[in-house]
Order: sequence, then structure tokens, then C-alpha cells
Amino acid sequence: MDWNEERVYTVSDITFYIENLFEGDPNLTDVTVAGEVIDCRTRNNHLFFSLKDDYASIGCILFGGAHMQVHLESGQMVQVTGDVRVYAPRGQYRLLCKKLKLLSGRGAMFLKLKETYEKLNRMGVFSRPKKKLPRFPSLIGVITSRDSAAFQDIVRTISERFPFVKLVLYHTSVQGESAKEEILRALSDANLRELDVVIIARGGGAKEDLWLFNDEEVVMSVYELRHPVITGVGHQIDTVLVDLVADVAAHTPTAAAQYAVPDIRDVMNGVQQSLGLCYSNVLRILNNVREHSEELLLEMKGSVIESLEDFRKLSQQRLEEMKSAIDRKIDSLNQRMELLGAKLNLLDPISELKRGYVIAEKDGVRMVSKSQLSHGDVLVIRFHDGSVRVIVDEDRRYDERA
Repeated sequence: MDWNEERVYTVSDITFYIENLFEGDPNLTDVTVAGEVIDCRTRNNHLFFSLKDDYASIGCILFGGAHMQVHLESGQMVQVTGDVRVYAPRGQYRLLCKKLKLLSGRGAMFLKLKETYEKLNRMGVFSRPKKKLPRFPSLIGVITSRDSAAFQDIVRTISERFPFVKLVLYHTSVQGESAKEEILRALSDANLRELDVVIIARGGGAKEDLWLFNDEEVVMSVYELRHPVITGVGHQIDTVLVDLVADVAAHTPTAAAQYAVPDIRDVMNGVQQSLGLCYSNVLRILNNVREHSEELLLEMKGSVIESLEDFRKLSQQRLEEMKSAIDRKIDSLNQRMELLGAKLNLLDPISELKRGYVIAEKDGVRMVSKSQLSHGDVLVIRFHDGSVRVIVDEDRRYDERA
């Protein structure tokens, strides 16, 4: 290409010029490079990864089935041979690998992770007893990006399972240069608020994308949170150090939300079962009271007859004295029977209905407050002698003292 300072070049002009420079440089052909593997992934049967050292990184591709005999993962040290070429659509240069050789040992990232784990393990960070999650939380803190799919999954899951919960979002980047400081600040802010539980979430990605959650400062900040912590970082196969200090480590953000709240349908089923048990207990008590009352009446009747037989053998004066005593005893027994009858009436739901009270039900659930009703609701009103269906037509407040 003949350069002309007055000419306006296209992006393609510049890119193809650089591409020709690369292809024409023998130093960039069959070059051998050693480094640590990061961001390793497979697409269309090709292996994509990057090699890094302390100062730089370069993208690499191993085409076709050449990688099938090699199990490559982030943190490994490898040696590759290939040609450095330009990928014009993205204006990037990368190493097209022809050979790949695994080297002994692990890379700096793996060694750093091992060092951090061993240090925190000696401190007892991973062996602390887990905090118990509240059964019915009302305020949940969520540390993640507001624009992430992870946050949307959490909002959707909690709304479906337990919509009474309020979420407090602590927005933060989950990767990049500023992510660490933002997450540390979010953890500090969450620790100052009276939350029932904290969810730390991030969707899946390469191991390097999740590496922030292996950082010692981040792990210690999670450890020092006074609230129960649920982590949902990455996918099911991913494990990071913050998972080891969390009170519950979920495989995904959605699973973290499921751990955080109960399913309202299960809660309602439990309530209905408890109400049914209470109703059965009340009926059992009423039956016991009735049975004991009948036994008491028979016992009293037998006692009176026996006493009358004895009275016939006594003198008239004695008989009168005993008659007075019997009258007093019968009066006492009548009072006792009246008291038992009153107690039975108090325990009998039907007696309440006979006194003018009614039971209002909506979809089989008893209504105990006006706030449970809305215009147009269909109610079943139960009287002592039957029931009727009504529709809520107006919403008025009446002064009960009027």
C-alpha cells in the first residue's frame, strides 16, 4: 500500500495492511509460545483459549479435532506452536495453533487460589457454624448487577414463590477493574442495614470471570457479614471461595432465590392442614364433654333412686329432713347441669350461628377481616340452617357505635 497523508483510508485498508505485515514476517510463523491458560472454551469443535504471563495475554485457537486428546483447563501451563495472524472482522491478532503441549505444574492463578484457600482454612474461616436462614423473610438484600440476567431470575423467582418480600438491590459490577471495590462497598452497605438475608449472585462465565469471588478481601467481607448469606455464583459446576463461607451455596442465582423464600403454595397447604387439625380437636372435645355429661346424669339418677329406697325405711320426720337435703342436692345438680350446658353452648359453633352470627368464606377460606375482600368477590355466607352465595357490591365503612 502506498501511503498518502491526504488520502482517507477505510478500516479494511488499515486492517489488511497490518494482516499482510503479519503474514510476511517470518518471526510470526511457526513461533513457539509458553504461558498460562485462561478463558478456555470449545465452540464448533474448535478450542478457544488465551495464554497469559505477568504482563500480557494473547488469544489462541486450536482448530478441528486436534485438541481431542488434550484436556485443557484454566490454570494449566502449556507450550503451543503456530502462526500469529490477524482476525480482520474484529481487528484482533491471535495465535493459530498447530501443536499444543502440556507443561508440568500449574499457573499463577491456580497457585494463588491454593495459597488463599490454605491461608483462610488455617484461620478457621471455612469451619464456622452456618447461620440459619429465616423461614419467612421480609427484607432481602441482593448484591449483583441491575442489568444482569441473574438479577432478573431472582426477581422472577421470588415474585412467584413469596411475593410479600421486599428486595434491596446493591448494584455492582461483577467483573472488570472496578468490580472488586464495588462489591466490597456493597457488602459493607448491606452489613449496615437490618436485612433478613443477603443473596450474592452472578451468572455463569469463564473461570477468569468468576475469579473475583476467590479474592481474599471479598471472601473475608462475606465472612464478616452479620446476616445469613446465600451465594449463587456461576453454574452448577462452578465453585468459588465465597461459596465456602456462605451459609448456603446455591448452584445458580435462581436456586439462591429458591433457598431464600418458601413457596406460598406450600405455606397455604400447611395452614389448611393445621386448621383442619384444630377443627378435629374441637369436635373431639365436644364429644368428650357430651359423653361425660350423660355418664354424670346416669350416675346422679342411680344415686337418687338408691337414696329414696333408704328414705322409705326412715321415720316421717327423718324422711322430711332427707327430702329437704335431696331438694338441696338436686338444686345443686341442676345448677351444675346448667353450667355444663352453658359451656357446651360456648363450644358448639352451631350455637354461635343460632345467635345471629354467620361465617363468611371465599374459595373455601374463612374471611376474618374486611381487608381480605374486594369488589366483585363471591362469598358463601353460612347460617345455622344453611348457606347462601353473595357478591361483594360496595366497600363502605360503617360506624359500629351508631
